[in-house]
Amino acid sequence: MYDQIARFYDLTHANLTDDIPLLLKLAAATDGPLLELGCGSGRLLLPLAQAGHTVTGLDLSAEMLARARSRVGQLATAVQNRITLHEADMTNFALSDAPPFGLAIIPYNTLFHLDTAQVVATLRQVKNYLGANGRLFIDVANPVDIASTPEDNLLSLENVLTDPETRELIVHLASNRLDTANQTLHITWIYDVSAPDGGPVHRTVAYGAYHYRYPHQLELLLQEAGFKLLHLWGDYDQSPYDETSDRLLLLAAKKE
Repeated sequence: MYDQIARFYDLTHANLTDDIPLLLKLAAATDGPLLELGCGSGRLLLPLAQAGHTVTGLDLSAEMLARARSRVGQLATAVQNRITLHEADMTNFALSDAPPFGLAIIPYNTLFHLDTAQVVATLRQVKNYLGANGRLFIDVANPVDIASTPEDNLLSLENVLTDPETRELIVHLASNRLDTANQTLHITWIYDVSAPDGGPVHRTVAYGAYHYRYPHQLELLLQEAGFKLLHLWGDYDQSPYDETSDRLLLLAAKKE
């Protein structure tokens, strides 16, 4: 999916920076390098490396990684040398000669793309690469909000954007279908692109599924994979989670 929408993803998330201060804080409090699963085009990799951290990023999308490599190539050499990128499936990856990681990050809604078996496989993989005092940070939307999605399956306008490089107009639409029995939100994204001088509209359609889970379900999955939950936050200011929170953020450690 992300190979289809890499360009659009970057445009629609250009102003997403609220999570960066907390991640910098967590990174500064841990020993060892960082591992980001679902690193995409480098939205988080870059500020973490620029802050002095050594970061390894994994992603399954070749197109997103190509965009990340382009961004990394524009950085100072010393910062570039702190970043390693791998095209890999987070549920089954191998990092030869990787040192123990001090912090693993599964960022902004990435975990939603995985079904239950994939989540457990990913968590077990991560556990194998964390150091003795390593931490795991997971960031997803509040599942209560996802479960409240209207079941009308109608198209809604998400964004109207202008690509700063091409000056093309991009109309972003979305349609949702909620499967409450399986806790899955099925999403159709539509991107209609118009050239600045008019002409035909080029449409890109992509499909995705969000497997949302409640805090107690995530804690059970963490326990099954050999983790213990340390903190449950509802926003990037580390306020406690409740059903009205904007986010669901978890910090976990390996069981002793």
